Amino acid sequence: MRRFLKQMVRQKAFPLLIILIVMMIFTMVYSSGVLKGAPVSAMFTKGFMSRTNWVTNFYNLVIQIMMMVGLSCILISGNFDMSISSQATLGSLIFAIVLKQTWSSWWSTILITLAVALVFGLINTFLVNEVKLPAFIATIGISSVYTGLCNVVSKGDNVQISDEAIVAFGQKTFGPVPLMFIIAIVILIIVEYILFKTKFGRSLYMSGSNPAAARLCGLNPMKMRTILFCVNSTLAVFGGVFWSCQTKMASPTSIISSAPNMTATSAAVLGGVSFFGGTGELIGPLIAVFLINIFENMLNILHVSEYYVIILQGVLLIVSLIIDYFGVKKREAANIAAAMAK
Repeated sequence: MRRFLKQMVRQKAFPLLIILIVMMIFTMVYSSGVLKGAPVSAMFTKGFMSRTNWVTNFYNLVIQIMMMVGLSCILISGNFDMSISSQATLGSLIFAIVLKQTWSSWWSTILITLAVALVFGLINTFLVNEVKLPAFIATIGISSVYTGLCNVVSKGDNVQISDEAIVAFGQKTFGPVPLMFIIAIVILIIVEYILFKTKFGRSLYMSGSNPAAARLCGLNPMKMRTILFCVNSTLAVFGGVFWSCQTKMASPTSIISSAPNMTATSAAVLGGVSFFGGTGELIGPLIAVFLINIFENMLNILHVSEYYVIILQGVLLIVSLIIDYFGVKKREAANIAAAMAK
């Protein structure tokens, strides 16, 4: 037990965990009315800890976690994808439109949506691998295309989802925990295992930290990039589908306007995934996703305007990137010093 605790303290995510616990306690106390004379037991049943609040939080976390998992892998490989929100929106719209067709069943709709997600990933791969555009620039451009297509395929209107099986899936919960949240966590655990326990995961870290050395070792960064972009697009699209299952409709604007990609990016970098590639894992970003959501929840409980929430989220991302930048510089200086010592 002592050894486990020592390992926990050494983790990059440990400070985030402490901050998360402190914020949760503060929000529990303030929102329950204990400071105004309510019984202490109200801390665990009212306000922040109410079932309704947690169901809402868990639903919000689903798409963010799925985007964070795919984006973290992309970042570790030394790439980036700015188009995941527009991919999620367009994919969910296609899912809802196909589902309404008389010839379509829910399982055939899922297969078509999966094919669409893979096409998104292959388009990004083509722009980066073959056209040789920087991933950041390529995905910003394609994001604009997908955003425009969202309005074209939907004609600017929401597409309702009425299929009973899909609606039941979207509303299925175990206590306050939605089924789709459990699925998102299972996906995260599987990807975390792949990163640390498989040859592909080790190759991913090598390609991200030193692409030239990876090629000399016989690795194929282009093939790896293809797999990662396809996985990333699939997670983004089905994150959008889950969002639509929850709300019973696909919207051309709701996912893009809520910017889950910004939360996913902030959480990934804040949780220890380097924006410059080669380092990171998924437990830290998972804690960071919870931290960001609880922080926003706390500000809402304190009746802080949502406009300030958006500002603070942007500030958080900038601070995370600054910390990451100086961390990379520190590691580079340490490597140079070690090489000169030899």
